[in-house]
Amino acid sequence: MNRVGTMDDNARHQPLDIAVVGMGGVFPDAPDIEAFQQLIDAGRHASREIPDARWPVPPASVVHAGEAVKDRVRSTRACLVHSYDFDPAVYGLPPVLLNNLDPVFHLTLAAGHAAYRDVTGHRADPARTGVILGNIVLPTETVSGMIRQEVIPAIQEFLTGNSDYPAPDSRYHPLNRFPAGLPAALLARSLGLGGGGFTLDAACASSLYAVKLAVYALCEHRLDTVITGGVGRADSMYTQMGFSQLRALSPSGICAPFDRQADGLVVGEGAGMVVLKRLDDAVRDGDRIRAVIRGIGLSNDIGGSLFGPDSEGQVRAMRAAYDQAAWNPGDVDLVECHATGTPVGDAVEFRSMVTVWREAGARPPGRCAIGSVKSNIGHLLTGAGSAGLIKVILAMMHHRLPPTANFRAPAGAIDLENSPFRILREPAPWQPRKENEPLRAAVSAFGFGGINAHVLLESLPVAPDASPGHPADTAGYTVLPELASPQRVAVVGLAMAAGKWTGLDTVQKRVMGFETSPTPAHPAAHPWLCRSQWFQRHILNPAEEAAYPLQPVYLPVSRFRIPPAELREMLPQQLLMLKTAMEAVDTGAWREDCARESGVFIGVGLDLNTTQFQVRWAMEPIISAGPVDDKSVLDGWSPALTANRTMGALGGIVASRIARVLKIGGPGFTVSSEDTSGVHALNAAVSLLRSGDICQAVVGAVDMAADWRVVAGERARCGMLNLDGRPVMGDGA
Repeated sequence: MNRVGTMDDNARHQPLDIAVVGMGGVFPDAPDIEAFQQLIDAGRHASREIPDARWPVPPASVVHAGEAVKDRVRSTRACLVHSYDFDPAVYGLPPVLLNNLDPVFHLTLAAGHAAYRDVTGHRADPARTGVILGNIVLPTETVSGMIRQEVIPAIQEFLTGNSDYPAPDSRYHPLNRFPAGLPAALLARSLGLGGGGFTLDAACASSLYAVKLAVYALCEHRLDTVITGGVGRADSMYTQMGFSQLRALSPSGICAPFDRQADGLVVGEGAGMVVLKRLDDAVRDGDRIRAVIRGIGLSNDIGGSLFGPDSEGQVRAMRAAYDQAAWNPGDVDLVECHATGTPVGDAVEFRSMVTVWREAGARPPGRCAIGSVKSNIGHLLTGAGSAGLIKVILAMMHHRLPPTANFRAPAGAIDLENSPFRILREPAPWQPRKENEPLRAAVSAFGFGGINAHVLLESLPVAPDASPGHPADTAGYTVLPELASPQRVAVVGLAMAAGKWTGLDTVQKRVMGFETSPTPAHPAAHPWLCRSQWFQRHILNPAEEAAYPLQPVYLPVSRFRIPPAELREMLPQQLLMLKTAMEAVDTGAWREDCARESGVFIGVGLDLNTTQFQVRWAMEPIISAGPVDDKSVLDGWSPALTANRTMGALGGIVASRIARVLKIGGPGFTVSSEDTSGVHALNAAVSLLRSGDICQAVVGAVDMAADWRVVAGERARCGMLNLDGRPVMGDGA
């Protein structure tokens, strides 16, 4: 897609005036915002041993603290949410439904309602309010549990010949198969919001990307109020295994950003959300204004790799934010860094900041405090940016610079003494540099795949007779103007694959009616399941279900510059979308010279192929205790999770693959709202094109819906709704 025209440069680069008017969160050892503030000020960390009940096997039985070993974790410590107040009766949805949904839905509802209740001014029009959240496209504990109970008896039948196992229990609701986009929609539904809800996955930068899209919705006057931020609550066994294979997990289980003892990241979980309005609306409505967003810079690494960050891309995101806000980096007193405690990643980020500050002439040394909330609550993945954002806003509200936990002395690559930065071990007073001057801060998030975001915030001076958060004078603050007329966007390239129709020409013949008698095939399922009497009796008989599964995908290795081993270890979702996107580019007017100012936006749902690894891990002790201790059975079911397979299963990497091949330097992420994922991806692309932030975009959607797990879920859902017919499911992009 190419934009026909752009907003003029003055409008495009005008500082943002977006007010934060509410906050809510649930974090490890911090069930609400007040407890979160206390945790940070005390310099405590929430790392604990993972309880046995969280995993299908005791965590201690799969630990190996040394180098990466298949089916083993480097540590059994994480920052988990152990308890918080969740009363299913208060969310306006059937309590029976909520009780049977995964905790990712609970966290989303708890944080979202808390943020909405925190708005103290005039209530926004629900019809003009929406939800945009970051959320990782990975299996949750509940969807993993559902698949395990649907598969393991069939594998046991294969091993023993016995099919007399009990049927699965019915405690899982079929909606648990949709953990990617549904949490945002459910939050919107529970609050009665007419603006709907969707999620996006920009890896660790997801929360700040969600804030950016929320800002677009406000600036374009599509919405008047947005609940935004992020949630991270994937299956902790999966994330612990995945980061172990990537050699990024801390063996000690202690996150120490920028410290010489740092040995890796610690996985966390939780949700943080803020409520945004246009500043003039917030003042008019009498809202308590916590902070004002003045600039947001996004970028995608062009160099580096999917596994490692690249300073050039981070620097571009920072420069874009400061250019928009018309700030000098030296104006900032506090930077909430991405810093995860991985020595290489922290060093690259520190180098990026030094580059930006020094080229702007920032002086004196040590003026700006830096830190990372991951030292307190671990890495919340798609929820990480929102935790950092809320930490900074709390610091502004209390005029207190926060400490960084677990910091003793800087790592060798972190030359604090000769830099503009300092790291605090205790809280410090934070006062304006001049009377009536705002406090200014920044928040960074840099994710896997080279996805970067940098957000700039400032406080507002308080009038002597005003309540906290109300500005004395809003002169000089002007909201980015609404476009006088919507800019037209041209579609210049197309490609499609659906089931056995593997090209646009064959799809056209089918939809135009030239092929009148298509014969559906059976849903894709493992041979063991197709032969299992237990599986056919209790779950699904693949031979009796119709679907259009994907045909074999052939990729020219030289075109994508991806090693063959890495290609083989991707899930089909990534392969199919990559191939289809490149076919669209080949048929269109793609301009390589504009790639740095381009974006990629892909609608996805959870590829349930990702759950095959959890079945493997749960099966290992069963096989060891069985009549034949043959570990080769595990490989017969599924290969082990490796570093390549970890990246090949991340939903957000679908967009990063395309960006990497086309050397796209602008925003790239996936969008999830189940059946409408592709429409929301298209809307995001149009917003960025009209704003002038990008000049062309790759937009698409992919779903592997002919998988037996999707078909079985649809069958269960239709039965629950007493529907007679079931749609024929298909794979496609």
